[in-house]
Amino acid sequence: HEDGEETESLLDEDGEARSDGENEEGDDNADEEGGVTTGSRTSSQDDDNSVFSSAAELKDKEELTAILEEDRHIPMGNVKVLVVTFVVILFINLMKGGGAFPSPLGIRCGSPSFWVSNGVMLGWILLVSVFARMYLVRRHEIKERVGYPYVEGDIKWDSRATVVYPLVCTAAGFFAGMFGVGGGIVKGPLMLAMGVHPKVSSASSACMILFTSFTATTSFVVFGLLDMDYAVICMSLGFVATLVGQIGLFYLMEKFQRNSYIAFSIGGIVLLSAILMTIQSLISMADRGGPSEAAGLCAGKQ
Repeated sequence: HEDGEETESLLDEDGEARSDGENEEGDDNADEEGGVTTGSRTSSQDDDNSVFSSAAELKDKEELTAILEEDRHIPMGNVKVLVVTFVVILFINLMKGGGAFPSPLGIRCGSPSFWVSNGVMLGWILLVSVFARMYLVRRHEIKERVGYPYVEGDIKWDSRATVVYPLVCTAAGFFAGMFGVGGGIVKGPLMLAMGVHPKVSSASSACMILFTSFTATTSFVVFGLLDMDYAVICMSLGFVATLVGQIGLFYLMEKFQRNSYIAFSIGGIVLLSAILMTIQSLISMADRGGPSEAAGLCAGKQ
Protein backbone atom coordinates (compact mmCIF):
# COMPACT_ATOMS: atom_id res chain seq x y z
CA HIS A 1 0.00 0.00 0.00
CA GLU A 2 2.83 2.37 0.91
CA ASP A 3 4.62 1.39 -2.31
CA GLY A 4 1.46 2.19 -4.20
CA GLU A 5 1.11 5.56 -2.56
CA GLU A 6 4.76 6.36 -3.31
CA THR A 7 4.27 5.26 -6.88
CA GLU A 8 1.17 7.42 -7.22
CA SER A 9 2.92 10.39 -5.68
CA LEU A 10 5.86 9.88 -8.00
CA LEU A 11 3.47 9.67 -10.93
CA ASP A 12 1.69 12.81 -9.76
CA GLU A 13 4.99 14.66 -9.40
CA ASP A 14 6.18 13.43 -12.76
CA GLY A 15 2.88 14.43 -14.31
CA GLU A 16 2.96 17.84 -12.77
CA ALA A 17 6.57 18.27 -13.77
CA ARG A 18 5.81 17.07 -17.26
CA SER A 19 2.79 19.35 -17.43
CA ASP A 20 4.83 22.32 -16.25
CA GLY A 21 7.55 21.48 -18.73
CA GLU A 22 5.08 21.18 -21.55
CA ASN A 23 3.53 24.50 -20.61
CA GLU A 24 6.93 26.17 -20.51
CA GLU A 25 7.86 24.63 -23.86
CA GLY A 26 4.51 25.78 -25.25
CA ASP A 27 5.11 29.30 -23.98
CA ASP A 28 8.60 29.30 -25.44
CA ASN A 29 7.28 28.05 -28.77
CA ALA A 30 4.51 30.65 -28.67
CA ASP A 31 7.02 33.39 -27.90
CA GLU A 32 9.24 32.20 -30.71
CA GLU A 33 6.31 32.05 -33.13
CA GLY A 34 5.13 35.46 -31.97
CA GLY A 35 8.61 36.88 -32.40
CA VAL A 36 8.86 35.41 -35.86
CA THR A 37 5.43 36.79 -36.74
CA THR A 38 6.27 40.26 -35.37
CA GLY A 39 9.62 40.24 -37.09
CA SER A 40 8.00 39.20 -40.35
CA ARG A 41 5.38 41.93 -40.01
CA THR A 42 8.06 44.57 -39.26
CA SER A 43 10.15 43.38 -42.17
CA SER A 44 7.11 43.50 -44.42
CA GLN A 45 6.35 47.07 -43.30
CA ASP A 46 9.95 48.09 -43.94
CA ASP A 47 9.75 46.58 -47.40
CA ASP A 48 6.51 48.45 -48.07
CA ASN A 49 8.04 51.72 -46.85
CA SER A 50 11.10 51.20 -49.00
CA VAL A 51 8.88 50.48 -51.99
CA PHE A 52 6.83 53.62 -51.34
CA SER A 53 10.01 55.66 -50.84
CA SER A 54 11.50 54.32 -54.04
CA ALA A 55 8.30 55.10 -55.93
CA ALA A 56 8.22 58.65 -54.53
CA GLU A 57 11.87 59.22 -55.44
CA LEU A 58 11.26 57.87 -58.93
CA LYS A 59 8.29 60.21 -59.35
CA ASP A 60 10.36 63.20 -58.15
CA LYS A 61 13.14 62.33 -60.61
CA GLU A 62 10.63 62.12 -63.45
CA GLU A 63 9.13 65.51 -62.52
CA LEU A 64 12.61 67.06 -62.25
CA THR A 65 13.56 65.68 -65.66
CA ALA A 66 10.34 67.08 -67.14
CA ILE A 67 10.97 70.54 -65.63
CA LEU A 68 14.56 70.63 -66.88
CA GLU A 69 13.38 69.62 -70.34
CA GLU A 70 10.75 72.38 -70.32
CA ASP A 71 13.35 74.96 -69.30
CA ARG A 72 15.38 74.15 -72.42
CA HIS A 73 12.61 75.44 -74.67
CA ILE A 74 10.54 78.61 -75.02
CA PRO A 75 7.41 78.28 -72.85
CA MET A 76 4.87 78.71 -75.63
CA GLY A 77 1.98 78.37 -73.16
CA ASN A 78 3.16 81.45 -71.28
CA VAL A 79 3.65 83.33 -74.55
CA LYS A 80 0.09 82.49 -75.63
CA VAL A 81 -1.31 83.75 -72.31
CA LEU A 82 0.65 86.99 -72.72
CA VAL A 83 -0.58 87.48 -76.29
CA VAL A 84 -4.20 86.76 -75.37
CA THR A 85 -3.99 89.21 -72.46
CA PHE A 86 -2.56 91.86 -74.77
CA VAL A 87 -5.21 91.31 -77.46
CA VAL A 88 -8.07 91.59 -74.95
CA ILE A 89 -6.63 94.81 -73.48
CA LEU A 90 -6.13 96.27 -76.96
CA PHE A 91 -9.69 95.33 -77.99
CA ILE A 92 -11.28 96.92 -74.92
CA ASN A 93 -9.08 99.99 -75.26
CA LEU A 94 -10.25 100.58 -78.84
CA MET A 95 -13.90 99.70 -78.23
CA LYS A 96 -14.33 102.19 -75.37
CA GLY A 97 -12.92 105.06 -77.46
CA GLY A 98 -11.61 108.34 -76.11
CA GLY A 99 -11.45 112.08 -76.60
CA ALA A 100 -10.29 111.87 -80.23
CA PHE A 101 -11.40 108.39 -81.24
CA PRO A 102 -15.16 107.71 -81.31
CA SER A 103 -16.16 104.40 -79.80
CA PRO A 104 -17.56 101.85 -82.31
CA LEU A 105 -20.02 100.87 -79.59
CA GLY A 106 -21.22 104.44 -78.99
CA ILE A 107 -19.47 104.78 -75.61
CA ARG A 108 -18.89 108.44 -74.76
CA CYS A 109 -15.65 109.43 -73.07
CA GLY A 110 -16.30 110.10 -69.37
CA SER A 111 -19.68 108.31 -69.31
CA PRO A 112 -20.44 105.50 -66.81
CA SER A 113 -20.01 102.87 -69.53
CA PHE A 114 -16.58 104.35 -70.27
CA TRP A 115 -15.43 103.84 -66.68
CA VAL A 116 -17.01 100.38 -66.59
CA SER A 117 -14.91 99.49 -69.64
CA ASN A 118 -11.79 100.64 -67.85
CA GLY A 119 -12.82 98.62 -64.81
CA VAL A 120 -13.31 95.52 -66.95
CA MET A 121 -9.87 96.02 -68.43
CA LEU A 122 -8.26 96.28 -65.00
CA GLY A 123 -10.27 93.29 -63.77
CA TRP A 124 -9.04 91.20 -66.69
CA ILE A 125 -5.42 92.11 -65.87
CA LEU A 126 -5.99 91.25 -62.20
CA LEU A 127 -7.58 87.91 -63.09
CA VAL A 128 -4.67 86.91 -65.30
CA SER A 129 -2.23 88.03 -62.61
CA VAL A 130 -3.93 85.87 -59.95
CA PHE A 131 -3.83 82.76 -62.15
CA ALA A 132 -0.20 83.49 -63.07
CA ARG A 133 0.68 83.75 -59.38
CA MET A 134 -1.02 80.44 -58.60
CA TYR A 135 0.90 78.78 -61.44
CA LEU A 136 4.26 80.20 -60.32
CA VAL A 137 3.77 79.29 -56.65
CA ARG A 138 2.70 75.74 -57.51
CA ARG A 139 5.67 75.33 -59.85
CA HIS A 140 8.02 76.68 -57.16
CA GLU A 141 6.70 74.15 -54.63
CA ILE A 142 7.28 71.32 -57.11
CA LYS A 143 10.83 72.54 -57.75
CA GLU A 144 11.56 72.66 -54.04
CA ARG A 145 10.20 69.14 -53.55
CA VAL A 146 12.16 67.53 -56.36
CA GLY A 147 15.39 69.42 -55.56
CA TYR A 148 15.55 71.67 -58.61
CA PRO A 149 19.14 72.90 -59.20
CA TYR A 150 18.83 76.69 -59.27
CA VAL A 151 21.55 78.61 -61.11
CA GLU A 152 22.69 82.22 -60.92
CA GLY A 153 19.93 84.55 -62.05
CA ASP A 154 17.01 82.21 -61.32
CA ILE A 155 14.14 83.74 -59.36
CA LYS A 156 12.42 81.69 -56.67
CA TRP A 157 8.78 82.58 -57.24
CA ASP A 158 7.53 81.81 -53.76
CA SER A 159 4.41 83.23 -52.13
CA ARG A 160 6.23 86.45 -51.17
CA ALA A 161 8.03 87.12 -54.46
CA THR A 162 4.82 86.65 -56.47
CA VAL A 163 3.25 89.52 -54.52
CA VAL A 164 6.12 91.95 -53.97
CA TYR A 165 7.60 91.96 -57.47
CA PRO A 166 4.28 92.40 -59.34
CA LEU A 167 3.40 95.31 -57.05
CA VAL A 168 6.77 96.94 -57.70
CA CYS A 169 6.37 96.35 -61.45
CA THR A 170 2.89 97.89 -61.32
CA ALA A 171 4.27 100.99 -59.61
CA ALA A 172 7.11 101.11 -62.13
CA GLY A 173 4.68 100.93 -65.04
CA PHE A 174 2.47 103.59 -63.48
CA PHE A 175 5.30 106.09 -63.06
CA ALA A 176 6.78 105.21 -66.44
CA GLY A 177 3.46 106.00 -68.11
CA MET A 178 2.91 109.12 -66.03
CA PHE A 179 6.33 110.60 -66.82
CA GLY A 180 6.42 109.39 -70.41
CA VAL A 181 9.49 107.16 -70.15
CA GLY A 182 9.93 103.61 -71.39
CA GLY A 183 8.99 100.85 -68.97
CA GLY A 184 12.32 99.15 -69.59
CA ILE A 185 14.12 102.06 -67.95
CA VAL A 186 12.40 101.14 -64.69
CA LYS A 187 12.03 97.37 -65.06
CA GLY A 188 15.60 96.79 -66.22
CA PRO A 189 17.20 98.01 -62.98
CA LEU A 190 14.42 96.32 -61.03
CA MET A 191 15.25 92.91 -62.48
CA LEU A 192 18.95 93.47 -61.89
CA ALA A 193 18.13 94.21 -58.25
CA MET A 194 16.13 90.96 -58.15
CA GLY A 195 19.29 89.08 -59.11
CA VAL A 196 18.28 88.34 -62.71
CA HIS A 197 21.14 87.70 -65.13
CA PRO A 198 21.90 90.86 -67.17
CA LYS A 199 21.25 89.11 -70.51
CA VAL A 200 17.91 87.79 -69.26
CA SER A 201 17.04 91.23 -67.87
CA SER A 202 17.78 92.89 -71.21
CA ALA A 203 15.79 90.35 -73.22
CA SER A 204 12.84 90.41 -70.80
CA SER A 205 12.73 94.22 -70.82
CA ALA A 206 12.69 94.27 -74.63
CA CYS A 207 9.86 91.72 -74.70
CA MET A 208 7.76 93.64 -72.16
CA ILE A 209 8.29 96.96 -73.93
CA LEU A 210 6.88 95.45 -77.14
CA PHE A 211 3.51 94.96 -75.42
CA THR A 212 3.42 97.86 -72.98
CA SER A 213 4.58 100.48 -75.48
CA PHE A 214 2.11 99.34 -78.11
CA THR A 215 -0.74 99.47 -75.60
CA ALA A 216 0.33 102.93 -74.43
CA THR A 217 0.54 104.12 -78.03
CA THR A 218 -3.05 103.04 -78.71
CA SER A 219 -4.15 104.95 -75.60
CA PHE A 220 -2.39 108.10 -76.83
CA VAL A 221 -4.07 107.72 -80.25
CA VAL A 222 -7.50 107.18 -78.66
CA PHE A 223 -7.17 110.32 -76.52
CA GLY A 224 -5.66 112.41 -79.31
CA LEU A 225 -2.30 112.89 -77.59
CA LEU A 226 -0.08 111.45 -80.33
CA ASP A 227 1.61 113.80 -82.81
CA MET A 228 2.04 111.71 -85.95
CA ASP A 229 4.83 113.93 -87.33
CA TYR A 230 6.96 113.21 -84.28
CA ALA A 231 5.79 109.59 -84.12
CA VAL A 232 7.16 108.59 -87.52
CA ILE A 233 10.55 110.23 -86.96
CA CYS A 234 10.95 108.96 -83.40
CA MET A 235 9.88 105.43 -84.30
CA SER A 236 12.43 105.27 -87.12
CA LEU A 237 15.21 106.65 -84.96
CA GLY A 238 14.29 104.37 -82.09
CA PHE A 239 14.27 101.27 -84.29
CA VAL A 240 17.67 102.03 -85.83
CA ALA A 241 19.22 103.04 -82.51
CA THR A 242 17.93 99.89 -80.78
CA LEU A 243 19.26 97.66 -83.55
CA VAL A 244 22.70 99.28 -83.51
CA GLY A 245 22.82 99.28 -79.72
CA GLN A 246 21.92 95.58 -79.44
CA ILE A 247 24.46 94.53 -82.05
CA GLY A 248 27.20 96.68 -80.52
CA LEU A 249 26.47 95.52 -76.97
CA PHE A 250 26.45 91.84 -77.90
CA TYR A 251 29.73 92.32 -79.76
CA LEU A 252 31.35 93.86 -76.69
CA MET A 253 30.04 91.12 -74.40
CA GLU A 254 31.26 88.35 -76.70
CA LYS A 255 34.67 89.98 -77.09
CA PHE A 256 35.37 90.84 -73.46
CA GLN A 257 33.08 88.24 -71.80
CA ARG A 258 31.62 90.79 -69.43
CA ASN A 259 27.89 90.96 -68.76
CA SER A 260 28.36 94.07 -66.63
CA TYR A 261 28.15 96.21 -69.78
CA ILE A 262 24.39 95.65 -69.77
CA ALA A 263 24.07 96.88 -66.19
CA PHE A 264 26.23 99.93 -66.90
CA SER A 265 24.25 100.76 -70.06
CA ILE A 266 20.94 100.53 -68.21
CA GLY A 267 22.25 102.73 -65.40
CA GLY A 268 23.59 105.27 -67.88
CA ILE A 269 20.26 105.42 -69.74
CA VAL A 270 18.32 105.93 -66.50
CA LEU A 271 20.68 108.72 -65.43
CA LEU A 272 20.58 110.40 -68.84
CA SER A 273 16.78 110.17 -68.99
CA ALA A 274 16.43 111.74 -65.55
CA ILE A 275 18.70 114.64 -66.50
CA LEU A 276 17.00 115.27 -69.85
CA MET A 277 13.49 115.06 -68.35
CA THR A 278 14.43 117.57 -65.68
CA ILE A 279 15.87 119.99 -68.23
CA GLN A 280 12.85 119.62 -70.53
CA SER A 281 10.41 120.21 -67.68
CA LEU A 282 12.23 123.36 -66.57
CA ILE A 283 12.31 124.70 -70.15
CA SER A 284 8.60 124.01 -70.66
CA MET A 285 7.68 125.70 -67.38
CA ALA A 286 9.81 128.73 -68.27
CA ASP A 287 8.24 129.11 -71.72
CA ARG A 288 4.69 128.90 -70.34
CA GLY A 289 5.34 131.06 -67.32
CA GLY A 290 4.61 128.23 -64.88
CA PRO A 291 2.87 124.87 -64.71
CA SER A 292 0.15 124.40 -67.30
CA GLU A 293 -3.42 123.63 -66.34
CA ALA A 294 -4.71 120.11 -66.79
CA ALA A 295 -6.87 119.79 -69.90
CA GLY A 296 -8.83 116.76 -68.71
CA LEU A 297 -8.99 113.15 -69.85
CA CYS A 298 -11.52 113.67 -72.64
CA ALA A 299 -10.20 116.99 -73.97
CA GLY A 300 -8.49 115.54 -77.03
CA LYS A 301 -9.07 116.72 -80.56
CA GLN A 302 -12.57 115.77 -81.65
